[in-house]
Amino acid sequence: MELKKKMENNLYATPKSDISSSSKTVPSVLMYSPKQVACGTIGGPVGLIYFLAANFKAMGREDLRKKTLWLGISLIVVLIIMLPFLPDDVPSTPFTIAYIIIAYQVADKHQMTKQAIMDSESHDFHSNWKVLGLGLLCLLGSMIVLMGPLVVLMLTGIWNPV
Repeated sequence: MELKKKMENNLYATPKSDISSSSKTVPSVLMYSPKQVACGTIGGPVGLIYFLAANFKAMGREDLRKKTLWLGISLIVVLIIMLPFLPDDVPSTPFTIAYIIIAYQVADKHQMTKQAIMDSESHDFHSNWKVLGLGLLCLLGSMIVLMGPLVVLMLTGIWNPV
């Protein structure tokens, strides 16, 4: 009993509040806006696939999530096959611009727009810091996925780029 009184008079204790009367509800579904999806393509093709698939999953569209994964894997396979045949002086900028445009257009047309997410009571945005962090992680994944097979071919002597 005495301990309970001491705890009630503790100046350093957190204040008691009734959170049930709070008028703000916490959104249950977080999504990436079309611009966040486009920015997430800093992660290359893996970023493109991840951010689009994550939004389709958040929307409950498992069919489109699977389609995104399969098309994305196909894109990566085509890139892996194409890379050894591209001249060294081909810039990577057009590929990056293509990822950004594809990501933005798919997110804007087939997922929720920024305004739709803002107007929705059950949706909210992921943090921009999360987009940056996951984008950089996806960049590492893209480098491994695209360059890994080429390194293996070079190490085994099957392909010599020089």
